[in-house]
Amino acid sequence: MQTGENIPDSSEIVNKKKLGKVAENAKFGLGGAVLYGINAVVGSGIFLLPKDIYMDLGPFSLIAMLVDVLLVMLLAVCFAEVSGYFDKNGGAFQYSKTAFGNLVGFNVGLLGWFVTIAAWAAMAAGFSRLLIQTFPSLEGRNVLISVLLVLALSVINTTGIKTSKIFTITITIAKLVPIIAFTLVAVFFVKHGIDVGNFTPFVQLNPDMSMSQAMASTSLTVFYAFIGFEAMPIVAGEMRNPKKNVPKAIVSSISIVSLLYFLIIGGTIAMLGTGILQSNAPVQDAFVQMVGPAGKWIISIGALISILGLNMGDSLMIPRYGASISDEGLLPKVIAKQNSKGAPYVAIITSAVITIALLFSGSFEQLAELSVVFRFIQYIPTALAVIWLRKKDMPNIPSFKVPFGPVIPIIAVIVSIWMVAAADLTNLIAGAIGIVVATVMYFIINGKKKDTTES
Repeated sequence: MQTGENIPDSSEIVNKKKLGKVAENAKFGLGGAVLYGINAVVGSGIFLLPKDIYMDLGPFSLIAMLVDVLLVMLLAVCFAEVSGYFDKNGGAFQYSKTAFGNLVGFNVGLLGWFVTIAAWAAMAAGFSRLLIQTFPSLEGRNVLISVLLVLALSVINTTGIKTSKIFTITITIAKLVPIIAFTLVAVFFVKHGIDVGNFTPFVQLNPDMSMSQAMASTSLTVFYAFIGFEAMPIVAGEMRNPKKNVPKAIVSSISIVSLLYFLIIGGTIAMLGTGILQSNAPVQDAFVQMVGPAGKWIISIGALISILGLNMGDSLMIPRYGASISDEGLLPKVIAKQNSKGAPYVAIITSAVITIALLFSGSFEQLAELSVVFRFIQYIPTALAVIWLRKKDMPNIPSFKVPFGPVIPIIAVIVSIWMVAAADLTNLIAGAIGIVVATVMYFIINGKKKDTTES
């Protein structure tokens, strides 16, 4: 007679349930997911954005921005739908792999992982530069500050998602305080801007550009500011009820960021008018006019917290991106190995080491310039995946579906190609080389595996 030694006793079952509940509670809820999405998009660039946006169209750039928000939302809703099929990390990599097979998925995943690491190096360097501008006594310690930041965030990341979640939510709320303060105060100064003529003439076209050229230039600038929204599905596995919450969080966070951006630019125009073009820190200068000298410090500290928040978001997302590729068997399994806290510590260490190497090499700035082109290698397959996954026998049905059939995904692809076409030719060539290199690596690592799609 069997003794039943393999049957767990009731206390073991209860303990496992308790541990499962604790692990689930440690994950992001809907509110935390929305804050994570906002944090992934809003960085220090928003504080310098009005000058670049205003340059080619004047106050009419506000209209161009509204148009561009619609274009960004096209891609966002595509991510929102396809994320509803999945409850694990990976984002565009998972969507591309499932829709189009291992080869496409590997290209999207590997290139996405690499350029986000390069972007993290740029963000870490940006934090040190901004910190030194705020506190000049730290001059000469740029690389040291950046390296210490990467190491500190990586250590925090190894302690598990609960600690990372607390830091992310805290930093996001802190970075939103000066932004929301500016937007609330700016509302009361719009009439002032109209009265003093800062909105007239409303169209101030760059004489060296046609209207279509100016619109394209402004749209591209605004689009850069929204880069990062695709980070949320990458950490879907760290969210509660991801099939339901990730789509809601994507649309909600983009909507909130759009409103904040519009009010920041509108308020800055109201206070400075054409003076934006002579300002190196237009939002700071506008806030000084609104509330006095304290405004400059409020925005400067806000910018510092913002870029710290971006670094926190990168430290959380980037290792899980690499681990998700490993989990699917397309990179060595060791990369996805987790510690007792459920953190992918090998991917965390790998990401940190490459980031620090780029910081010492100084080549990350050139690589970061490629990030926009490479990100479209995620955007375009994701938009197409909306159409393909609808035709597949998927085990999950998304709670959100893009309306009008394939129309919006097709428009999103066309818009993406238009955006890519506006990029520098050198970056386009580098992007093509990246695809070739990733393809060769795929066949070296996975040459004997069958390239299949999975439902």
